[in-house]
Amino acid sequence: MSGPELSAQDAISIGSRLAGAQVVAAQPARSGGNNRVFRLEMAKAPPLALKHYPSDGRDRLGQEYDALTFLSRHGMTTTPRPIAKDTDAFCALYQWFDGDAAVLRPQENDADQLADFLIELQKLRDAEGARALRNASASIFSPEEAIAQYEQRLDGLRRASDHHPELRAFIDGSLVPSTTTAIRRLRQRYAELGRDPAAELAPAHRVLSPSDFGLHNALRGDDGRLRFIDFEYFGWDDPVKLLSDTAIHPGSDLPAANANRLIERLTQAFSARDDAFAVRRDVLYPLFGAIWCLIVLNAYLPESRSRRALVAQGGDLTVRLAGQLDKARRLHQTICQRDPDLTPR
Repeated sequence: MSGPELSAQDAISIGSRLAGAQVVAAQPARSGGNNRVFRLEMAKAPPLALKHYPSDGRDRLGQEYDALTFLSRHGMTTTPRPIAKDTDAFCALYQWFDGDAAVLRPQENDADQLADFLIELQKLRDAEGARALRNASASIFSPEEAIAQYEQRLDGLRRASDHHPELRAFIDGSLVPSTTTAIRRLRQRYAELGRDPAAELAPAHRVLSPSDFGLHNALRGDDGRLRFIDFEYFGWDDPVKLLSDTAIHPGSDLPAANANRLIERLTQAFSARDDAFAVRRDVLYPLFGAIWCLIVLNAYLPESRSRRALVAQGGDLTVRLAGQLDKARRLHQTICQRDPDLTPR
């Protein structure tokens, strides 16, 4: 069952066994690049969600199931309740949430709902079982780790850009100059404060993070409230990274005013625990923005999952790559608009 495909009949069989109850039908729903979800119609109970995690070398099933178990145990109702799992079949059974994809019809109060959830989440930092949770996927605990991740991603895309002059022009003419300025300013600011940019963030200043979080992973119920799914990357992380990733994530595409509202509320909440938070936010935000530009451009890497996804969608790959480049340009422009000193001269 570790392959990418799980049939409806497989879903019925596995779901019936895990639920200990009869499943009468299974409908594919919410397919993504990493997994497949089925809505299971139960004979004598509300519907359930069966999620299949194709094996990719990471324990995404374990990470998500542990996270949702922790959240459910401590009374979180806006995330799915886990019911059972089968690690051999790479499947887990969860509470089903009805609702439409929030990103399709954004609402004015979405930024506040996102912030409310993240702030509420931090009330569980000291709850039973919190310290046993893993670090978030791609967690970063020092500025130098962020710089290293940026440089690693940049190296791969520079090699790929040998055959894509438009990509090379964006990287060398826009992204690298602005990020070089951001890194230089970061190191200068840390030196002024007598702080070591290679020192890891103290555990007391870390936060619980869904890591991949935003409207793209939210469902809007009939009551207008958001409920959140997909916690495969959940764990401990730097609050600046959590703030930055949520505000910047291209999957949410938050308008500037909404992103600023989110940043304002999270800054207020996180600064209460860390008096250096605002300083770290100012110097790290553009660096995390640059990393997101590179993530958007992953489709240019021949071995990348996002490239395989574009190919699977069909159509002209050249056109689709150009679309990703345009998205990265717009994201970079948004980062520079927030911090005009980074705009390449």
